[in-house]
Amino acid sequence: MENSRNRINAKVIFFSQIIMVLIFAFILPISLFSQNKSDPAKDCFDSAKLFYLTGESKKAYQKLDNLVDKSWVDFLYLGLINEELGQIKPAVEAYKKSLNLEKNSIGLFRLAKIYRAEKKYDKAAILLRELINYDSSIRVAYYYLGQCLKKINKNKEAYKYIAKAFNFYPDRVKVKDELIEVKKRLGEDFFAKRKKLEAEKRQKVKLRPYQRKEGIPYVRIGVAVGLDKFSFLSPAEFKIKNKDLVYEGRPNIFYDIELDNNKVILSNSKTEKIYEIFILPVEVISKPINGKNYPFYILNVVYGTGDFWHKRIDRAYRGDFKLVLKNNKINLVNTVSIEEYLYGVLAAEIPANVDKEALRAQAVLARSLAIRNKARHIGQGFDFCADSHCQVYHGLSAETESTKAAVDQTRGVIISYKGKVPEIFYHSNCGGCLSSDIFGKKEYLAKGLDSENKKIVQSGCKREEWFWEYPETFCFAKSSKFRWQRIYDNEDFKIAFGTGIKEITDIIPKDKKEYFRHSKMDVILGGKLISLESGLAIRKFFDHLRSSAFLVELKKNRIGQTNMLIFWGSGFGHGTGLCQEGAIGMAKDGYNYRQILKHYYPKGKLGKSY
Repeated sequence: MENSRNRINAKVIFFSQIIMVLIFAFILPISLFSQNKSDPAKDCFDSAKLFYLTGESKKAYQKLDNLVDKSWVDFLYLGLINEELGQIKPAVEAYKKSLNLEKNSIGLFRLAKIYRAEKKYDKAAILLRELINYDSSIRVAYYYLGQCLKKINKNKEAYKYIAKAFNFYPDRVKVKDELIEVKKRLGEDFFAKRKKLEAEKRQKVKLRPYQRKEGIPYVRIGVAVGLDKFSFLSPAEFKIKNKDLVYEGRPNIFYDIELDNNKVILSNSKTEKIYEIFILPVEVISKPINGKNYPFYILNVVYGTGDFWHKRIDRAYRGDFKLVLKNNKINLVNTVSIEEYLYGVLAAEIPANVDKEALRAQAVLARSLAIRNKARHIGQGFDFCADSHCQVYHGLSAETESTKAAVDQTRGVIISYKGKVPEIFYHSNCGGCLSSDIFGKKEYLAKGLDSENKKIVQSGCKREEWFWEYPETFCFAKSSKFRWQRIYDNEDFKIAFGTGIKEITDIIPKDKKEYFRHSKMDVILGGKLISLESGLAIRKFFDHLRSSAFLVELKKNRIGQTNMLIFWGSGFGHGTGLCQEGAIGMAKDGYNYRQILKHYYPKGKLGKSY
């Protein structure tokens, strides 16, 4: 009986082995084939793109034109290929079809340039204005829009955009010449009237009082650095003093301070009399009126130098000021409590009209960052700068009730990790994927898909197609913050980089962080090696890109010279820590600020600092 069972078992094992062999011999190869089976449409697109980038546009056209169901990207490349072949009408149609499927910067930009070349300046201006509204970071577009407006004699508008372009590219002769010409057209009377209206507007400014926050640590912010002179007003009496001298300032009069041989000369707008000469440092202290404090109003504060948000604007600030001498220039330093500082930060760093829970999350991170980074600029005489290097700070002028409430409702709350405030990071939009290694590996930061559903395949973030897809994540938006594109032909490159595009012969990524974020890159330009050692340096070098998460394509002609530079990017900012638009999305979905912070700082803890 036992032998019979053994024989049966032996037969079962034998037949099982036969079945397994059959599986491996037939079924597994079929399975592997199905996994590795290529997508004909993708193969066609890839080969067409390769032909285009290597100067074989006829072959590229033959490949791409045969595709039946074309995507917005297919139509975009078809437009570029037709342009290269001199087939302008089909190029225009292809760009329009691409834009009908998905709004994109390249389609708008190239269409505008075609109309501009055809001297259809009104059509070009409409598209360039739409492009700037869609993606305000494309700096060369301001030059072209200003130029087109000048061509159709809309000189006031033209001046606005050309002046902006001159801020971006002060060394470009073409931009400077356009600015000189449009100023001549407008004439001296135009600018005299503008100056008069500006002065009248300043005289009518109403500066509201505020209550100072007591019992809270104070910080010093460098609101303007490297000044030779500046002007200010106070609605209340004030004192200017140093160790040797005190001057009593009068209310509602504009005062001028000018540096002269490392001393400052004080005068006012009512008389030409020079009041006093002070040796720096100098303090400027406002006097309360009936227990209420009034801000100082500083004229022509510059921020965002070189970036697309570059501005010169008048601003009101809480607190007192100190003037310090550094490198033979004046640094203007505002002293306020941390909470008052946050009032001026929050409204500058995140839209004030978003859900209160997103604002509260931002307030906690901004406070944590301020506490950790205090004295970051001690060598310049202050704790923080007023720009994105620290946190953007716009003072009382920017404050809103919603942002003040978010600060007040989280008073003193900070985030900690292992008993200390860790390095705090936040940014505008991660493009759908968060990185935790941009500034060195940070184990307390979230990484991967910015979504509650972590089961969604993460490998999507690692494919090239990621840059023209729109996955639904917390920060998902059909905007240029989520997905962006840039393109430069020879004319564009000369404006942005000051040299011909053929001078850029290679771009060599040296170190990529998570999800296509570049942290080191070599560029061969004009036969010279330029080493870019950080994501920020890369972004600034390439005409201030929105992020360092991008694919870049160097398009060559048939003799191997570069004639086009194309970027495909995602996100706005460094992509580390809290994604502001992700936080806004979470708040809309019902998450509170503690849950939002837990999502982006999973190992962080909330607690009170004061």
